[in-house]
Amino acid sequence: MRRSTVIIAIILIFLFASLSGCSTKNGDQTPQAPPEGLNVSNDDKTVYPFTLVDDTGTEITIPAKPQRIVSLLPSSTEILAALGQTPVAVTQWDDYPANIQEKAEYIFEDALNPNLEQLLNLQPDLIMFWLTSQEDTDKIRNLGIPVVVFDDKNISEVYDTIALTGKITDTPEQASQIIEQMKAKEKGIESKIDKLSQEERRKVWIEVDSNLYTAGSGTFLDEIITKAGGVNIARDVNGWGKFNSEQVIARNPDVIFETYSYFDKNAIENILKRKGWENIEAIKNKRVIGLDNNIISRQGPRIVDGLEIAAHAIYPELFDGK
Repeated sequence: MRRSTVIIAIILIFLFASLSGCSTKNGDQTPQAPPEGLNVSNDDKTVYPFTLVDDTGTEITIPAKPQRIVSLLPSSTEILAALGQTPVAVTQWDDYPANIQEKAEYIFEDALNPNLEQLLNLQPDLIMFWLTSQEDTDKIRNLGIPVVVFDDKNISEVYDTIALTGKITDTPEQASQIIEQMKAKEKGIESKIDKLSQEERRKVWIEVDSNLYTAGSGTFLDEIITKAGGVNIARDVNGWGKFNSEQVIARNPDVIFETYSYFDKNAIENILKRKGWENIEAIKNKRVIGLDNNIISRQGPRIVDGLEIAAHAIYPELFDGK
């Protein structure tokens, strides 16, 4: 029980982090805001020293092409791997690609407060980190190693981050190809969803733990559900919030998504038999569906796969036999 509580807490910390901070990514030598849907061409080779502005608003200079990258953010690990880069260290939460931990020299158990001595021992020339407190970020920056902090809040910013990571690692052509593939898939999903009238769009309840915590407006999950054609019944909540059973019952979702069955194997079964929920449309029609939390919440190349999974789950009739 204690282990489950700790896991939930860590997951929620990572999820909540996506709502805070500023977003000022820059892929040019002179700091400036990136254009919408930044697309880096193979002619845009990186010239080092390379200067950028990360999502804390901090100007970072990378003196040479990074050879030893420490990734303390699972989404950054996935982006690096997609670009053909292998981090020298990752965290225990980095599980994709499947063999990424085997390739790493070291695995950090605490992604929030990594061992600083171990960081130095790895002799990295770049650290990729997530948006946390200024104090925790400063502890790492004070090591004298370039630290780039990422805090994407939507799919468009994921594209920017992939492009910027391609620029940082001098792999802009690969980054451009990944972005083009993701955008093509997103456009294909959009073309199907656009056929729906507003009345045909189904109401969705997103359950991130059994205590009825959910994702409101401004979250990645809300964007995923909205782009998948669903109507998030908690969209009037700003950020993350906690509902009670009466609120969910009153809003009567057509589809229920849960994201925590990887540690609670009975999640779907428990939702289906939850007292008082028997008249909810999703329960009556057994439309309670588990979503892979890693795919639908990580701000990396698989986020559009998460969008496709959600859209298919809400409207199987639009996507079956595609």
